Amino acid sequence: MRNVTLVIFGLALAGCSTVAVKPAAECPACPACPPCPVAAAPGVTPPAVSTAAAVAPAEAGPMFLPAPEALPAFADGDDLKPLLKAALLNRKYLSGLNTGGAAYTFGSRRITSKELAEANEELIKILEASPSPQDLDRQLKEKFEAYQMAGRDSTGTVVFSSYYEPTLEASLKKTKKYRYPIYAKPKDLVTINLGDFNEKFKGEKLTGRIKGDQLVPYLTRDEIDFAGKMKKGKPIAWFANRADIMDLHTEGSGRLALPDGRIVKAKFAATNSLKFKGWLTAMIETGSLPREGISHEKGMQYLEEHPEKVRDILSRNRRYVFFSIDKDSDPDEGPDGTYGLPLTGWRSIAIDNTLVPMGTLAFMSTTMPDVDGDGNLLGRKADGRLVFCQDTGGAIKGPGRVDFFAGAGKKARTFAFKLWDPGALYLLVLKEKPAEQPAPGTAKTEKNL
Repeated sequence: MRNVTLVIFGLALAGCSTVAVKPAAECPACPACPPCPVAAAPGVTPPAVSTAAAVAPAEAGPMFLPAPEALPAFADGDDLKPLLKAALLNRKYLSGLNTGGAAYTFGSRRITSKELAEANEELIKILEASPSPQDLDRQLKEKFEAYQMAGRDSTGTVVFSSYYEPTLEASLKKTKKYRYPIYAKPKDLVTINLGDFNEKFKGEKLTGRIKGDQLVPYLTRDEIDFAGKMKKGKPIAWFANRADIMDLHTEGSGRLALPDGRIVKAKFAATNSLKFKGWLTAMIETGSLPREGISHEKGMQYLEEHPEKVRDILSRNRRYVFFSIDKDSDPDEGPDGTYGLPLTGWRSIAIDNTLVPMGTLAFMSTTMPDVDGDGNLLGRKADGRLVFCQDTGGAIKGPGRVDFFAGAGKKARTFAFKLWDPGALYLLVLKEKPAEQPAPGTAKTEKNL
């Protein structure tokens, strides 16, 4: 292993940035990030961002403290019960951390898990009093500082996408109908935490397999699904079509509806950390379908009608996700996020954990799809809500990308495929307490300083 370690460290110094993190939805029909955010639909007023007040100073880094007048109203008008549920889960996560752990830079402040826990507790107190939207806005602005993410170009504009927990038909046994497998984490998959070798690579990981005395990239999707090279992986469930597997891989977890009526969960276990490409994007690139009017349903139909194209299209996504099957978890509970506990629909987001610590309270302001309970898209609307940073995603890198967890069901599915909007994200921490001043007439001697 000594030679392997030297190879790994050499790759790190060379600037390797392959990250083995849970892949939140990467907008299957969209590129990794648009040249500029999608404009709001006609008649919808996007959240206001004051350019003069919101441009981050060059030295401010990924976030900055905007002027008070530039802040939006923190008046969350949605049901606050799921928010309280998310806050209590967040408390459980934060209480298990070392209060003297690694600090993150918020503007000119250094924030540790202690500050995050204090902010979380204050929010719980506010929520337990059932505040009106106006009172919630007032208390948050009186007690909290709001640091705005600088965005991709330091203007404060963040692009929001969404992911959800799909429900897919599957079987725990191979049958004539269910013949395409998903795999458990292979025994030969090796993950290295690069931060253990160099602090500047904190939060980054390298994934591969040992070949001789070298660490090499792990098998690609083509090698696993089509070339039959998977020797160390155990099949744990089977699907009727490969597109459903691609959806499960994209979302990172899902509910499996079994033939006997039971619901079990396929939980994220690991990835090969290779480059992700959505299968609908691959269809556009190969000329299989035009970008205009493309949809998940049209893509599924095309694959059914052109089985000879399946390998070429799906193999363009080299990333592969491995799972575990949980037969005992509550099917109504969200999947586990990077923070190690369940996500809460409409209240959890995925961010770049190298910039923002897990457990951070945030407020997102953007336009969103307006979707009814049956999954019908009604239009678009402006929305502002409190959320918690509790997850990460393979495409969620830098201060300009946020992935919003929409939960499960028809509404969540439509919403997740339709959100790709500009907005702003604010990270909330309690205001710093003023330093204690010595009593009048007290001499500032070495003893009482």
